[in-house]
Amino acid sequence: MKKVGNQTIKFDNPPTILETASIVGPKEAEGPLAKCFDKCLDDEFWGEKSWEKAESKIMKETVNFVVNKSGLSSTEIDYCFAGDLLNQCISSSFGLRDINIPFFGIFGACSTFTESLCLGSVFVEGGRSY
Repeated sequence: MKKVGNQTIKFDNPPTILETASIVGPKEAEGPLAKCFDKCLDDEFWGEKSWEKAESKIMKETVNFVVNKSGLSSTEIDYCFAGDLLNQCISSSFGLRDINIPFFGIFGACSTFTESLCLGSVFVEGGRSY
């Protein structure tokens, strides 16, 4: 890994996304990408009593989807980088607690997805995770 300029990293072995999974709400399901999602919910609360409980359930089931699709066991995954918009990453923490994958909570609001990819990529490049 080499730093190029002030804000860019060039990887010796660029990371590759091997599998993805997504669960979306009713609004996303109405859009042109609906067929690209693994599961489209009819109810944004997915039968839960609060948005926070629904978000935790979505997080847990999305991780289960991607682990199953990958063919890996959760014990073969070294770390999970995830986040949400609640203080202290509550939805992520509760959603991932039964999966037994060490969890790095990211709070970057709209940048959480990109920040997670960046940090995960640096871990993989550094030989620290899988």
